[in-house]
Amino acid sequence: MSDAAMAVWGDVEPGAEPEFNEWYHRQHVPERVGMPGWRAGRRYRRVDRGRHRYLALYEVDSLTCFDDPVYRHALDHPTDWTTRMMPSFRNFVRATCRVRLVAGEVVGGYLASVRFDPPEPEREAVLRWIGGEALHDLRERPGITRVQLWEADSGRSLAPTAEQTMRTGPDGWAAFAAIIEGTDRAAVEAALVASAIGPGLAARNARDVETGVYQLMFALTR
Repeated sequence: MSDAAMAVWGDVEPGAEPEFNEWYHRQHVPERVGMPGWRAGRRYRRVDRGRHRYLALYEVDSLTCFDDPVYRHALDHPTDWTTRMMPSFRNFVRATCRVRLVAGEVVGGYLASVRFDPPEPEREAVLRWIGGEALHDLRERPGITRVQLWEADSGRSLAPTAEQTMRTGPDGWAAFAAIIEGTDRAAVEAALVASAIGPGLAARNARDVETGVYQLMFALTR
């Protein structure tokens, strides 16, 4: 498992969706996974209701991969196709993250992502609860292949780029994310309920809690 990851949640302008999906698997993910230290890229479609219909995940060797000149050059010198697609993003949230916890090695066909921002005075206590009581035993549930806890790096996640200026509206922010992966939707949704992450975060006054369940569309591994 990688030490760092990047997640991109978002929606697409309806008229641009067919070309947008083609761009993702024909150019964008292969371009990113071909960069130094980038190991894998996957794209998902949401299967429950809510914003952020799509989710793209990338696994990288370390956070320093996001500082690599090859990657930075791509962000500031996008291809013609990328330039055409950037304005089609809606509700864009991007997070470059340190992997704080991972249990399991198998990529699931479904996953649940839970984004949240705990109050600063209780942050570490909330994270200990997430990594312990909420997530620790889920890996042993039938159908669950991997659980993770990610901490976003705000400087890298929100760094200004040429691509960013092409998108409609400011980028969103995700401070932390819990990821539950599994072999089928029912297993992932049952694990999400069993974890009690949603009620637990609400009881602990976490902000910006967003939960979604996604199905894998495609994957590329280096």
